Amino acid sequence: MTTIQAPVFVTNGDSDPMILPRYSHLLAGLIPGAEVKIYPDAAHGFLFQHHEEFASDVARFLDRP
Repeated sequence: MTTIQAPVFVTNGDSDPMILPRYSHLLAGLIPGAEVKIYPDAAHGFLFQHHEEFASDVARFLDRP
């Protein structure tokens, strides 16, 4: 049984040296129904580099049924 029952949106930058993107995919694969998105040309601060896209993605994720 999985402990996490809530919807999960895992995000990361494709050049993050602190949390490698493969670990984001691994994490998402361990949580049923998790969604993963890797932002291009971005490191650990991807949400500042892609703030408009990130905000839109989060809003879309939260608005899903």
